[in-house]
Amino acid sequence: MPTRLRPLIPRLSHRQAASRRLVTLVAAVSFVAVPLVGAGCSTTGEPAASSVAPDTTTAPAAPLPTVAVTYSVLASVVRELVDGVADVVTIVPDGVDPHDFEPSARDVETLTNADFIVANGLHFESGLDSALEQLREAGRPIFYAIDHVTARLISTDDDGHDHGAEHSDEHGDEHGDSKDGAVDGDGHDHGAIDVHLWTSPATLVDMVAPLATEMGAALNVDLTAAATDLTAALNALDSEILDVMATIPNCELVTGHNELGYFAERYGCELIGTVIPSSTTTAEASAGQLAELKKVIAQRSAPVIFTSLGTPRAVAEQIARESGVKVVELSTHVMGDAESYGEFVRRLATTIAGALT
Repeated sequence: MPTRLRPLIPRLSHRQAASRRLVTLVAAVSFVAVPLVGAGCSTTGEPAASSVAPDTTTAPAAPLPTVAVTYSVLASVVRELVDGVADVVTIVPDGVDPHDFEPSARDVETLTNADFIVANGLHFESGLDSALEQLREAGRPIFYAIDHVTARLISTDDDGHDHGAEHSDEHGDEHGDSKDGAVDGDGHDHGAIDVHLWTSPATLVDMVAPLATEMGAALNVDLTAAATDLTAALNALDSEILDVMATIPNCELVTGHNELGYFAERYGCELIGTVIPSSTTTAEASAGQLAELKKVIAQRSAPVIFTSLGTPRAVAEQIARESGVKVVELSTHVMGDAESYGEFVRRLATTIAGALT
């Protein structure tokens, strides 16, 4: 009997060994799994606090109201007034002449969807006149800057000189139609109101308070403090430009068109001639007017022709060659790479002062 059982003992030992290895493997797996179970429960059997961070996502902020401004320089001033409370969009792209800009369907849609609109007025952005008038008749809030400043009249006589005069009368419901003057067959403006009000910070000061009042009411925000700050900034800028221009002993300007009237009157300059004898770049000069301009340049010893957006470059360069003067480009209608209205005006003043000294 013992002899027959002896061979079975090794086989039983192998099975026991295998069994022990299986038990050891299960125990090891169980040991590894314990921490995973413990992550969901406390040692007391109560559910443990979740290690997943709570959802702190907040609802997106409501979009700001939109203020549409017709051109870039005016838009930069408006942006300073509503910084943080409204988004400002510009209709006429910077670098495009506002005098002859024609809006697309998308531009009109942007105006239509705006909560408030700021325009220059007096047909400066004439391509937008129809859309703006329709929106005004529909009761949309539109602020025309020219209605809230002391405007200047342009009376251009036969010698091409600009004899400006202040004009503070109301401009009528059509924003200058009854006061806009006429352009006769020789291209002269007789009694037109100058539209280029942004070239003088002192002129813009007058519009800040009414703009803040009307825009604040439309947007349901209080812009009183912002208006006070902007007024102070414009007055400081005006003083700075006065100091810059005081360095010029004789500030006589020949310009692309009649665009620097407000600037000239405020800072002691005289407009003695223009390549385009008009307040708009859509006009043209006759051969006789260009010949007269060359005479003025010679008589007054003007050293520079200041050109800008809309000036016929070839015409200006030809006059400059024949008159022995230089051509200097000014940024009068566009911001370019200027980051603020203040920087825009400073560049305008320093460019003029540098060319004339």
